[in-house]
Amino acid sequence: MAQNFVSVTGERFSPYSRRLHLGDELRRLRQDRDLSIQQAAKALDMDRTLLTRIETGQRRVAADVSMTVAEHLGVEQHSAKWQEFYALARDAAQTGWWESRAFKGLSARQALPADLEAGAARIRWYDFALVPGLLQSPAYLRARHNAAVTADPTADNPVEIRARERRQQEALVSNGPRIEVIVEETVIRRLMVPRPAMLEQLDHLLKLIDGNDRIDFRILPVGGELLGLRAPRSPWEIYDFAVGDPPLVMVESLTEDVLLRDHGEVAIHERLWQRLYEIALPPDESRKMIARSAEVLAEEQ
Repeated sequence: MAQNFVSVTGERFSPYSRRLHLGDELRRLRQDRDLSIQQAAKALDMDRTLLTRIETGQRRVAADVSMTVAEHLGVEQHSAKWQEFYALARDAAQTGWWESRAFKGLSARQALPADLEAGAARIRWYDFALVPGLLQSPAYLRARHNAAVTADPTADNPVEIRARERRQQEALVSNGPRIEVIVEETVIRRLMVPRPAMLEQLDHLLKLIDGNDRIDFRILPVGGELLGLRAPRSPWEIYDFAVGDPPLVMVESLTEDVLLRDHGEVAIHERLWQRLYEIALPPDESRKMIARSAEVLAEEQ
């Protein structure tokens, strides 16, 4: 069952993205009043660390707590601005399926993307080694999870694979986000999983491409020219939100993910994405390449 977070404007939202946005707005109010974090916390009779974590979006609190801070910083009750803050605070206080008892112990590398995907209007995903997680077939997903567990015993948690499957279910619903993908040609040619799993994955991609007009899948061919471009160093995703939250970039590494919020850093990834999008094969040609790879792999089996 898909869990929908819908704002008062009717748009999907991510609780974490809303918390970041709320924190930015509260910090702006405080700075406009020329108050330090210590001064504001003392006037509110609130722990300074708690107020800092609210401003940075790292602490979820009840909407009433956020509104107490906003009112102290000059937002008048019953005003239009108060209503806007309350809507934002209410959204920011929500919890998702990834925080439920059924997914107790879920790693941050699964929980945070699940949160962002819950509210994204568009996800742009680049990868040079693997099929993006939201488009992985069951056998491919399990094979990659098992490989990660082998390399990192701390990842050996049964809820991890269930969370990956749930993330797919949530993202691929009819009102889910638009998913734009660019992968290197090696992603569909190199065997990162056993042959049967890879063949299943290629067939799965073909069905997704044919059956979902919200998926734009493009392959960056080996012969493509990247002249003048800053070459990608790692997989990354760009999340765009319709509720007015600023876009976010998630950069993946072997051991951890880094969330980028700085406008300049996000802009660099958006420009690189646009250039890669322009030189990647269009969807119909990308589909043909996937189909050819599937045929070759089937013959080898």
